[in-house]
Amino acid sequence: MMKIGYYLGNASIHGGGTSPYAWRMLELLLSHSKNHNIEILVLCSDEVQKDCFELISKYQARAKIAIIKGYNFNYIERINRILGIALAKIFNQFNIDRKFTLYLNPVYRWFASLNIDLLHVPYQTAPIYDLPYPFIVTMHDVQELHFPEFFTPEERAYRAEHYWTSLKYSSGVVVSFNHVKQDLVKYFHLLESKIYVCPPPYNQIKLVSPSKEQAEIYSQKYTNLKDFILYPAQTWEHKNHLSLIKAVELIKTKYNRFVTVIFTGKKNPVFFPNIENYLAQSTISEQIHFMDIVPETELYWLYKNCSLVVVPTLYEAGSFPLLEAMSLDVPVICSSVTSLPETIGDSRFIFAPLNIEQMGDLIVNMLNNEKLRMDNIKNSQVRIEELTKINTFDMILRVWEKNSKPKRMLEKLKRY
Repeated sequence: MMKIGYYLGNASIHGGGTSPYAWRMLELLLSHSKNHNIEILVLCSDEVQKDCFELISKYQARAKIAIIKGYNFNYIERINRILGIALAKIFNQFNIDRKFTLYLNPVYRWFASLNIDLLHVPYQTAPIYDLPYPFIVTMHDVQELHFPEFFTPEERAYRAEHYWTSLKYSSGVVVSFNHVKQDLVKYFHLLESKIYVCPPPYNQIKLVSPSKEQAEIYSQKYTNLKDFILYPAQTWEHKNHLSLIKAVELIKTKYNRFVTVIFTGKKNPVFFPNIENYLAQSTISEQIHFMDIVPETELYWLYKNCSLVVVPTLYEAGSFPLLEAMSLDVPVICSSVTSLPETIGDSRFIFAPLNIEQMGDLIVNMLNNEKLRMDNIKNSQVRIEELTKINTFDMILRVWEKNSKPKRMLEKLKRY
């Protein structure tokens, strides 16, 4: 039996960023575990243990939970860095074998004690390196190489160092889309054979619908916001909220039409003040509503009650809001970047993200043209049916089989 460790860490099931991917991938793996000769050990914090256990129970999965006790996940990396520097000085000064000094690190000892054949990390960096078993990481994007201006020098330096360490020491790298693979080959000179394109678990892209009581609460909450556009995204600069706001300004000026927009997602303190400053000078500020993070049932209600979902992002490995809207039969349009045009599969429903007039015109056309709206929904239904036929689990299973400890030991023996 192949024993796989899955590093969930402290990712909240309701969080943003890479958390939705990590949980949806975990659900996919658990749902198939009973039908294959594998056992999954989920490595997580106390805070997410309950949600993890519920997911395991839901599928009666062949899986266990291992809690990293005594460590605050926010400080694991700091502990590793401080200890690493200190230990490096010790073994350099006294010529001590580095493998020995690693065991002085309590975080390393905990991970090294795990009886697994492979560690699957659904994030871009591993929690620790030099482990007695191989690991694979998931590179979601290298956005900092395409839009360096969106990152501080410290952030770019951090990504350069830690992403390269992760890529160098991992036995395999999972990416969701081919454009990310090509970036890794181009910018990091990785061998193509080390990179595995495994599409997102499309079958797991679904939201929990609200109860009748919850739906009534949400209906009352948004009673004054009729015919609204929806964009669920944390306010990072590359999410391009400002261009959508400018498109709404254009719609007011060009068409004398007042469009309401609801934004959900964390108000990131790095860029949200820029949006606030812009709105303070805008004539449409009352039409724009930032709701912050909302419960999954509320997000579901917003999708089903909006007039249109607009995804104007400047860069995305893949877009969950686009896929969620498509799967819920909600009219949706998106920007013409990376994997989004391929996902939606119809050029009538894409726009250049910095072309404000093109975006505004398409929004108005989608709101006014009922046939176009129906074509959009039918197109989404076809695309979702095609995407959900992709067997991501089999792809991941092949990655595990090729990179697990027994397989790698056998390959080493063949060399001698």
